[in-house]
Amino acid sequence: MKRFIIGLFIVGAFMLNDAYAQKKGNPFMMVGDTPYYANDFYNAYFESIARGENIEIEAFARDYAGFCSQIAEAKALGLDTTASFKSGIDNYIHNYTATYYSDAAAIERLAREAATRASEDVKIAHILIPVSPYAFEKDSLEARERIDSIHAALKAGANWTTLANEINRNDTGGEIGYINIFQLPYEIETAAYSTAVGEYSAPIRSPYGYHIIKVLDKRPERGMVELSHIMIFRKDTPEGNKKALSDMREAMQLLKKGESFSSVAQRYTEDSSSLPNGGYLGYYGINSLRPEIEEMVFALPEGGTTSIIETPEGWNIIRVISKSSNASYEERTTYLTQKVQQDSRYLPAQRSYGKSIRDKYFYEVNEENLEKCCQTLSNMGYLYGEWKTSFMKDGGNQLFTIDTRTVYADEFYSSLMLSLDNYGEKAELRQIVREKLDDFSYSLALEIYVNNLTSTDAKVQAAIESYTDKARVFTLINKVTSDSLSTVSLDTLHAIYDRETNDFMWEERVRYDAVYTQYADVATRIQQLFKDGLSLAEVLSSINKGIITTADGREITGERSKSFKGDFDVKIGVSDIIQEDKNYFIFNIKEIIPPTRKTFDEAYSDIQRFYAERCAKELSDILCAKYNVQIFTKELKAIEKGLPAQKKARGFK
Repeated sequence: MKRFIIGLFIVGAFMLNDAYAQKKGNPFMMVGDTPYYANDFYNAYFESIARGENIEIEAFARDYAGFCSQIAEAKALGLDTTASFKSGIDNYIHNYTATYYSDAAAIERLAREAATRASEDVKIAHILIPVSPYAFEKDSLEARERIDSIHAALKAGANWTTLANEINRNDTGGEIGYINIFQLPYEIETAAYSTAVGEYSAPIRSPYGYHIIKVLDKRPERGMVELSHIMIFRKDTPEGNKKALSDMREAMQLLKKGESFSSVAQRYTEDSSSLPNGGYLGYYGINSLRPEIEEMVFALPEGGTTSIIETPEGWNIIRVISKSSNASYEERTTYLTQKVQQDSRYLPAQRSYGKSIRDKYFYEVNEENLEKCCQTLSNMGYLYGEWKTSFMKDGGNQLFTIDTRTVYADEFYSSLMLSLDNYGEKAELRQIVREKLDDFSYSLALEIYVNNLTSTDAKVQAAIESYTDKARVFTLINKVTSDSLSTVSLDTLHAIYDRETNDFMWEERVRYDAVYTQYADVATRIQQLFKDGLSLAEVLSSINKGIITTADGREITGERSKSFKGDFDVKIGVSDIIQEDKNYFIFNIKEIIPPTRKTFDEAYSDIQRFYAERCAKELSDILCAKYNVQIFTKELKAIEKGLPAQKKARGFK
């Protein structure tokens, strides 16, 4: 029972895929006057299955009876009426329904698409006819006609480079270079990844205007490089520059002699932002460094260091710490989904989703008052990113109605102030205002929709009900155990300690020093210092200089199974260097302590926990008797017989 109860406390209800069938037939259980039906049982049972539990039907029914009797007691005591309880439920509802504000399926589709594309870098050139996305129709048509004529000329055999140089007014042949995901507008990225090498795309429109994209090359992605550097800035005098270059050469000589990159960086670098971290810069992809530096660092192996690099700003030495891929969706799901939602590629999907929600409600715009809004915005210079409140005389005008809500112009103006931009004189004001009005109305429709979910959506209602019941039981058990612990005598706890002779044990423990750092070369030095017999304090003092901390550590005595992974070779002495994520760990193991029984003082919190769990277990039996719980064998057998069909319907193998 303990296992089942703990499982029920997991925050966030597992939602089943069935249609939440209404309660029908005879109840399989009564708790006081409250009946529980087959669907109640199945929902709870398959939730436990989803957590990896597999409990025999009758045992589960008894556990579920105890759980339901605890719900009844929590209600009877009014534990679900307190302000803190209601606040917790409201917070859950807010977090659970927040996902309904966005199109989750579109976000996942775009994130997976980005991961697939990221496996290649694409080298492109373009021909551009600039035009604002909000241009007057006449200007847009002229730009479209011109790009179409260029496309026709290319199809007829015109030379790409000649046309690109003439139209783009440069001599680069329109070359942009290699790109990867999220580096250019989605329309250009899509054309690049869907066009074969040597071919050019049909005309496309981006925020910059109309393009034709030519693909020059495709290569496996370069991915990301993790870098550190030493930087000395150029000075105002020849003497200063001579000294700067001399210092950089000294730094290079120290690196060649084997001194750690981080310690040399802390001594020589003038880049204050990376100084505290031993010159650490972070991760860089293509097009984020000077082209000549990009070529250099991507050509180096992990751990490789450049020669001295001169730039207009000064002199650098760069070290490649690691290399990683852009392309794994599974490894980068969080990053990719966040980037998708921040990127323009998601906007059409979000607008489509918002419109589908708005279409559920009555929606009507007051066109006369919308025209007044356009005039007000024109007068105040909205197209140029200006906002003059003195022109706002129409804020009280009714602008539109959505569902039963009337929305006024001043609410719309407030939303516009969150996204001021300079559109320029060639932009069509009414097109911008209509788009902004749609976006604003979509957001209000989503707000109405999400706020109504608790009364309109069976899945949401079931999730809230399930979470609320768990919260009731959790609150009750906390109260019961807290009350019990506040009154239990020390003699009772001593008696438990004396009686439970096989409990309250220390497992095999290890006394050791644990030190970690972000720098591989520093880790090597730490390992050697421990092997040379230095203490933890001496090692940290030797590694960390002044206010700069490149390594940290402490002495620990802990149970072996909780301190180290199962495959770690625990033995007296200095360990190998262990790398996890960005950190390197070194362990100096001093003593291995065999299993022993804890003293009463050491076990005190464990004894209290033992007592509290016993009280919680007894509570279930007490409340089942109090509420005269009845489980009906015939109906329970029918539930067991229906399990295979329920498994199939709910997607369980």
